[in-house]
Amino acid sequence: MSTLISHLSSGPLDIVGDVHGEIDPLLSLMHHLGYDEHGFHPDNRKLVFVGDLTDRGPDSLTVVNLVQTLTEAQRAQCVLGNHELNILLNQRKYDNGWFYGEEFADNGYIVPQALASNNNRDRILDFFNTLPIALEREDLRVIHACWHAPMMKSLRETEGVIALTEQHEDLIEKRTENSQLDEVDISLEHQNQNPVRRLTSGPEERIHSPFFASGKMRHEQRVPWWNNYNETFCVFGHYSIADGKPRGNQSSFCVDYGVGKRWTERRQGRTKGFTLKLAALRWPEKLIVFDEGESRQL
Repeated sequence: MSTLISHLSSGPLDIVGDVHGEIDPLLSLMHHLGYDEHGFHPDNRKLVFVGDLTDRGPDSLTVVNLVQTLTEAQRAQCVLGNHELNILLNQRKYDNGWFYGEEFADNGYIVPQALASNNNRDRILDFFNTLPIALEREDLRVIHACWHAPMMKSLRETEGVIALTEQHEDLIEKRTENSQLDEVDISLEHQNQNPVRRLTSGPEERIHSPFFASGKMRHEQRVPWWNNYNETFCVFGHYSIADGKPRGNQSSFCVDYGVGKRWTERRQGRTKGFTLKLAALRWPEKLIVFDEGESRQL
C-alpha cells in the first residue's frame, strides 16, 4: 500500500478533529477520553487525527510535537491536512505566519502564538512529509477533507505528496494555458482536478457574489461532496461546524467543531464554556466527546 494511503489501526479509535494549534483543548480532550499524557489508554484505544494540526491557535509547535511523539510511538495516527500541505509547499497563507516566525494579526489584533525558529522548522517539515493523505480499513476511512474514489488511485501510484502535487499542477497549467478559461476557472481546475488539493481541501464551485474570508476575496465556495457519498463510513474534518449545522450523512461525519477560531472567543474575554470546540468521534461507539467533557451520541 502506498505511503499516501495507510492502513488504519485495528480496534477502538478516537478520531480527533482539526486542532489548529489549540494545545490546551487537545490535552483536556485526551483526558476526558481516558488517555494519559503519553497517549496510553487503559482499554488500548488509539488516537487518530484528521489533520490541520496547525495555524490560528496559540501553540502549533507543541501540538505538532505531541502528535509526532504519539505517532512515532505508534499510539496515534494522523493524516495530512491542507494547512500542513501549505507549509510543505512553502506557501505563506493568512494564518500560517507562525511557521515563518511572523505574528498573526487580524484587523490589527495580534493573536498570541508560539513562533517557529530555524531549529524546529526542518523537524516539522520532515514530520509532515511522513503523513499519509488517507487512512482506511474494512469498516472505516479517515481523510482530511474529501474522499473521492477516482482520485485515490493516484495516491496508490506515488509516495511523495509534493511530487504528486507539482506533477498535477504542471499538467493542469499545460492544459489550460491556451484555453478560454478566466482566472477563477483556472483556479477551480487546480482545486478540483489535482488529487492532492481535492482530497485535502475538497471540491469547489464558482459563485456569483464573491465574499471576503481569511484575508482575501473568495470567488469560489465549497461543495458538500458528502451528499453523494454512500461508501464505507468516512470521518473527515476541514468543514467547520461552528455554525452548528452538521456535515455528513449516514455514511460520513465531519468532526471539526470550529476550535480553530476559539481565539476569537478568548479575545472577547471568555475563559470557559466555549461555543467553538475540539471534538473526537469514538469508534465504533459513534459517541462524540468534546474537550470540556460533554458528550453526545451521533
